[in-house]
Amino acid sequence: MPHSSSVPQSASNRHWGFSSAGRVFFGWGVLEELRNVGQELGKRAMVCTDRNIIKSGIADRVEALLKEDGCEVLIFPDGRPEVDLKTIDASAEAARQFSPDVIIGVGGGSNMDLGKCTAILLKYPGPLSKYYGENAVPGPIIDVIGIPTTSGTGSEVSPVAVVADPDRFMKVGIATRRIIPKWALVDPSLTVSCPAHVTAHSGMDALSHAIESFCARVPEDRSPRAIFVGKNPVSDSLAKQAIQLISKSLTKAVTEPSNREARENMALASLLAGMAFSNAGTAAVHALQYPVGEATHTSHGLGNAVLMPAVLKAITKARIPELAFIARSLDSNLNKVSDEAAAEQAAELVAQLGDSIQIPRGLGAIGMKREQLNEMAELASGIKRLLDNSPVPFDQTALLHILENAY
Repeated sequence: MPHSSSVPQSASNRHWGFSSAGRVFFGWGVLEELRNVGQELGKRAMVCTDRNIIKSGIADRVEALLKEDGCEVLIFPDGRPEVDLKTIDASAEAARQFSPDVIIGVGGGSNMDLGKCTAILLKYPGPLSKYYGENAVPGPIIDVIGIPTTSGTGSEVSPVAVVADPDRFMKVGIATRRIIPKWALVDPSLTVSCPAHVTAHSGMDALSHAIESFCARVPEDRSPRAIFVGKNPVSDSLAKQAIQLISKSLTKAVTEPSNREARENMALASLLAGMAFSNAGTAAVHALQYPVGEATHTSHGLGNAVLMPAVLKAITKARIPELAFIARSLDSNLNKVSDEAAAEQAAELVAQLGDSIQIPRGLGAIGMKREQLNEMAELASGIKRLLDNSPVPFDQTALLHILENAY
């Protein structure tokens, strides 16, 4: 039999890989697993978090559980929503003074990304910009634990850290499997104190991760060692379950914040969608959100929510079965119609889900001016890593058309 490398890859016979956090702990109250950190990962723990998490009492619980296991604990309290180089450098300096065995990011995606970047700079010399892009971190880093307090980013299982660099207009990414957390602790009880708008925006972020990975390109030319391998059977299974959970529970989680089932479903959906996009990748929604988010100073999840319907319209014909599944998850009445008819409804049904949780319709409603659309299309067209993952090729003109439809 010939060596497998002599067989050309195709959509039906292609190589792909899958990776996630070393261990995933999920469930109401699973934060208590932190009692085992000292014996499994080391006795010196640094916690990267922010003032809101401290105010909520979550940081105190984390510290108390670690100390029960005999850990020495350093709390770095200066995380921020769009984590920047100055904050990362300050955190790395604190880490050098403390010499942790493990770094724990507690909060939204930015705090978990702060933990990842701190771990890089603890092991390797700065500046952090040396590690932008894919696979630029030269070797292993110390263990990182991700503990999300929102249901959206999936950073607790992802190979990506996103950074705000003052020398660049848009946020930049570090993508390498070396920064996937060793442990992910997903405790839905930590999300109950989330404000309604954070639950809404992060929930739509999770939906965008699930939808974009489910609809991603099936590349015939990508190494199974690539960070993002495109649509594959494992990511599809995860994304489909996430889409169903979000369809069922997002509105309830926003309008009934203490509804335990809704919070559990959204935390699970975010985790599954995070696993899906961390392997399949995202595409045009995310490529467009990066410049739009910078220009309007709006959250990543809100931008994704506003852009998603227009992108879905543009890819409908290339992804009929997938969009039919999305539409039927949002409206079971569509089980009675053809895939083509159901798929045509997907974009509007996603927009209606946004309506139910106060997501405004249209880029104008989040502060974008029509005369900025050309520039947004030009900037997004340069994000080839994401656009190459789209099931439909989009050049600058096509991206401008999507932005006009989203306006």
